[in-house]
Amino acid sequence: MKAYADTSAGQVHLRRVDGPGDPIVLLHRTPVSSACFDGVLARLAGRRAAIALDTPGFGQSFKPQGLPSTVDYGAWLLAALDVLGVERFHLAGHHTGTHIGAEIAVAAPGRVRSLLLNGVLFATADEREMFRAQVGQSAPIDAHGAYLIQSWGVMKGLLPRFDAQLVQTEFLGAIGAPDGRNQAFGAIFDQDFASVFAGVTCPVTVLQAADDPLAGFVGRIRKARPGVVVTTQGKTGVAAPELEPEIFAETLLAFAAGVETTPPNSPLQWTPPMTNRRFSLVRAGQGFELAESVVPVPQPGPGEVLVRVRAVALNRRDVMIRKGWYPVGEADGFTPLSDAAGEIVGLGEGVEGLAVGDRVASTFFQNWPGGRITFPAVISSLGAGGPGVLAEHVVLSAGGVVKLPDGLDYVQGATLTCSGVTAWSSLVTHGGLQAGDWVVTLGTGGVSLWGLQIAKAFGAKVAVVGGDDAKLARAKDLGADLTINYHTTPDWEAAVKEATAGGVQHALELGGAGTLAKSQASLGVGGHVAVIGALDGFGGTLDASAMVMMAQRATAISVGSRADHQALSDFVAAKGIVPQVDAVFALDAIEGAYTRADQGAFGKVVVTL
Repeated sequence: MKAYADTSAGQVHLRRVDGPGDPIVLLHRTPVSSACFDGVLARLAGRRAAIALDTPGFGQSFKPQGLPSTVDYGAWLLAALDVLGVERFHLAGHHTGTHIGAEIAVAAPGRVRSLLLNGVLFATADEREMFRAQVGQSAPIDAHGAYLIQSWGVMKGLLPRFDAQLVQTEFLGAIGAPDGRNQAFGAIFDQDFASVFAGVTCPVTVLQAADDPLAGFVGRIRKARPGVVVTTQGKTGVAAPELEPEIFAETLLAFAAGVETTPPNSPLQWTPPMTNRRFSLVRAGQGFELAESVVPVPQPGPGEVLVRVRAVALNRRDVMIRKGWYPVGEADGFTPLSDAAGEIVGLGEGVEGLAVGDRVASTFFQNWPGGRITFPAVISSLGAGGPGVLAEHVVLSAGGVVKLPDGLDYVQGATLTCSGVTAWSSLVTHGGLQAGDWVVTLGTGGVSLWGLQIAKAFGAKVAVVGGDDAKLARAKDLGADLTINYHTTPDWEAAVKEATAGGVQHALELGGAGTLAKSQASLGVGGHVAVIGALDGFGGTLDASAMVMMAQRATAISVGSRADHQALSDFVAAKGIVPQVDAVFALDAIEGAYTRADQGAFGKVVVTL
């Protein structure tokens, strides 16, 4: 709800939400308004009363004259709270708001119950002058509008990634309140924050974005206030309230509750919310950029489990989604990836057969227990527009996890979900693989090598077709009975048919338009081609006459069901199969993992969390 307070200095506009307890008063950064807290307010509504004030000079509040100080700003906002009838309150300041908040805490120690700081210029006099020179004054209006381009560039550079709405908000704030910007920055650079902060007597906590330009000053806050709790956010630049409103709100709620429930004359007792690193895909041109955020740990609902993810595996599908080559509709800001392994750390109501501490892997489809695939199953796939698993904690359906085989670690266990299950359902569920059968597979990626290992464990023979002699030699070491380089043998289907005395019983077709016909041509009587991938593009044709005359079959493979995943896990445990992992990356090197997966890995690329 929007409102205003008439003070002797002028009208102060605000946003507020209702809720129990002493209100949380939110003070914004320069040059935006209280609108930057809309997401935070939405998450506080009904849980805690909150008021976000437009600092004079910004939003709809009055325009101050002259060169106001941080003391002036604090007095004006405190007067607005007087008009609103707010006696005791908690304060939360973001950038400019931290400096004003400290002044209010000093001026009204009996009323301010706590102070949260998010981005403080805890600087020496020399450092403040350096910042003053860097920030400068608002660009003067010129006849050609060059000041608009300059302002846009400055605002764009303050954010970790391009977000059109956020950049526009910063830009409009800068050009709409040039005097307010100059006044507010001038007041900050004139303020000796260390001296002001020394007079703050209420409990203090810090919420700090990892890439905030002012993050380096947190150490000085720790030194000035030993024992202060610092909660780290993700990479939000200067837009912490907008980009991570969940952790902002949850930290405010936890801190205020701790302050209010700690007995008098006792050490402050409160626990910051558990944080969860999560990556999302946000639209950028044709494809997507990877954006990191820190959010509260989600909680499982009925029939769900909370998993602490320890490893995720990348698939070709994930690379294609990132590039915009795989259909995800209008989805934006979703968590990618489908293949995860970790341990259960929370159970929702009604979950049976699983326990906290169980080591599990995600199933590709969260709603396909077994049998014929259905539309609800199709739309329950992970990481393709809907929820994915590239996060430290994820909530999954209790029916959407499978216990890891004994003997596999998390890195190995993460490789089963898509590639392993795809190979299994292609060869076993749909293909009826038997000992003595011949299998041809294309390439040396995850599905192909899983197919090789499954087939050999069944007692079948395997031909691997690829374009890299070194990788083919490694496939030979894994048990391939025949390897063919398609560069030197472009008619590889004929070579396969000759070497297998009439054709194979199973073809794992991973190429698409350029190889589908060749895969079919390599089949013998009664052969089955599993249509899986499109490395060479979607498309291709099948010879219906040959299918009829030679009793051949073709099946489009959609990974597999939970039953397929369970069967594969049992088989892996019984046969002692060790999945082939090409490379392992730390979470901070996720971009390198995407690059490696796109280059054509030998087996799987895995990221540890």
